[in-house]
Formats: sequence, structure tokens, C-alpha cells
Amino acid sequence: MSLDLQNLIKQDSEFTESKFRSKVENEFIQIISAIMVGKIERIHHFVNEEVYIKIKNRVIENLNNNRIEFFDEPNVATIELLQLEELEDKFNLNIKILFKSYNYYVDKITRKFISGDKPGQDRSQIYYNLTFTKKKNAKHLGAARKCHSCGGNLDLNMNGKCRYCGNIFNLEDYDWVITKMDI
Repeated sequence: MSLDLQNLIKQDSEFTESKFRSKVENEFIQIISAIMVGKIERIHHFVNEEVYIKIKNRVIENLNNNRIEFFDEPNVATIELLQLEELEDKFNLNIKILFKSYNYYVDKITRKFISGDKPGQDRSQIYYNLTFTKKKNAKHLGAARKCHSCGGNLDLNMNGKCRYCGNIFNLEDYDWVITKMDI
């Protein structure tokens, strides 16, 4: 392990480093995809409100500038677990991601290239710092995920939004959520 996770593993029997790394990569790519298509509600359930607003502001800035931001050939090249902080009621796991992609902007209407990486160039490489937080008394999520508002079945891989009542299922009481992110 890249850092001592033994105390975390003792207290959270569901935690494995490989599963966590997979979660990080999956959620980061979902965030990048949400920025491209402008549908950030898809990621609301696994980020806290502060991170959600940052991402929302990025999408709004793109819309206000009549542009779409693209990430072609996105790749999470490395995930480095930097620091585990144990607090009284939660764990914070700080990580650094090396993300590679062709990052560019196109005009929203004409779809013409505005700026950024051009085909044939090297892909951009950007480091992102993220903090994932999990409550120590987190409830077991279980296989069946139900809406707290109406009891309907939820698909958290889709967007965490109940298709019946529209309620957002917040993972904060159950799993790791992104509480800080350079974006």
C-alpha cells in the first residue's frame, strides 16, 4: 500500500485500495463527462455541495462564453493516495490524479474549434487534488438502494436521482464522497 491504511481497514471492513482506486477513476471520468455534456446533476450524489457548485460554475462559465469544453481520449493515468486523516467522526483521504486528455473548446453553435489541444499534439496532462470523505458510522449501502423520500429503486451508477420523485440520493451517510476538488 502506498500509505498506511491499516487503521481504516480495521474500521471499514468494506474498504480495499483497489476498489477505492476504481471508484476514484470512475467518478472522476463521470465528472469530466458531466462537464462536457452540461448535465452535472448526474454527479450530484457523490460530491458535496461545495464541489457541486464549483463544477456547476465551470459549466455555466462555458455556457456564458458560448462554448463547449471537450476532453477527448480521457485517461486517469495515475492515482496517488497522499494522506489519510482520521478525525473523530470521519476519514479524509487526500489523493492526486494525473489526468490526460485532449482538452479543447468549441463554439456552442458552430462547433468550430476555439482553443486548446489540437489533434496530433500531445495530450494535456493535469494533476488534480481531491479529498474523499467517509463518515465512520456510515450505514451499509447494501445491494438494494431505495429512495429515502418515496421508497423507489435507485440506480446510483446513473445519477443518484430518483426517477419517481426526483429526490437526490446523497451518498454522504453511506460511502466516500468528494469533499474537495481542484477543478
